[in-house]
Amino acid sequence: MGLARSLVITLTLLYTGLQTLEASDWGYWGKHGPKNWPGICRTGKKQSPIDIVTEDAIRVDLGALKFHRYDFAFHGMIMNTGHSVQIQLDGVPLHLSGGNLSSVYVLEQMHFHWSAEHTVDGSRDPLELHLVHYDKKYANFSVAAQNENGIAVVAVLFELSSDDNQYLWPIVEATKMVSHWVGNNMSRIRSKLVPLLLLPKDHTTYYYYEGSLTTPACQESVLWFVMTEKLKVSEAQMNIFKYVQGSNGTLKVNYRPIQDLGNRKVYHRLEGYINKSSSITQDSWSVYTVLGILLGRLLHGNF
Repeated sequence: MGLARSLVITLTLLYTGLQTLEASDWGYWGKHGPKNWPGICRTGKKQSPIDIVTEDAIRVDLGALKFHRYDFAFHGMIMNTGHSVQIQLDGVPLHLSGGNLSSVYVLEQMHFHWSAEHTVDGSRDPLELHLVHYDKKYANFSVAAQNENGIAVVAVLFELSSDDNQYLWPIVEATKMVSHWVGNNMSRIRSKLVPLLLLPKDHTTYYYYEGSLTTPACQESVLWFVMTEKLKVSEAQMNIFKYVQGSNGTLKVNYRPIQDLGNRKVYHRLEGYINKSSSITQDSWSVYTVLGILLGRLLHGNF
């Protein structure tokens, strides 16, 4: 089973590489930049990333996310797609459920953006990790991306620190290996990865909103979970990401600009939090119910 799984991952990465080479007509600057991305990338109404305005986020307990098998240690492969470094894990599938998810989602891959794509109150962090999942009721990621709520992405923001993030080093070292291998080469990550260590210790609190993939074709099928708590990354580690070669030059940055929120809502999941507006509505309903009962009894002489 391990050999078969490895073969599937290798073929998937090779296919992704071919797609990447064919997709070199999009990038992050110049004539290939985000302003010129085609289709729904320009015309969509639920595009990502967004600026999360903490004061405007609706505080509510949507439930904790459940990360199944994230505490296992996995072998992994890393690839320079020409737009990022992408990691796929070898072994039993990892699942995401809970929160307001109505299904179980399978981890497809992980990749990084530098600087971060999502901003918080207008502030942009140096690094963002995307853990990309698809609804297991679909055959694969590509099919899921074409369907509403087919994709769930957990985003982790990293803030700059004077100390290295020790759990990032296996990925950073592997990034060095593939930094000049654009598209169709991959490398096995030397150390096993424990995905749970790439999540904040407190992963019960997050921002949630409905959005899109942040790269073409920008399908609006994504449920976003942006972790509230941030991890650390050092300047030395960031410098390795910044010298990854892309399809159109060095990927000094690979983030998409902020998109208009429009009439969408952003929710801040806080454990045990009861939304005030909801409680007022419930209290009002209770009062009206009691008054209705009392009035009914009065009219029928039941006092």
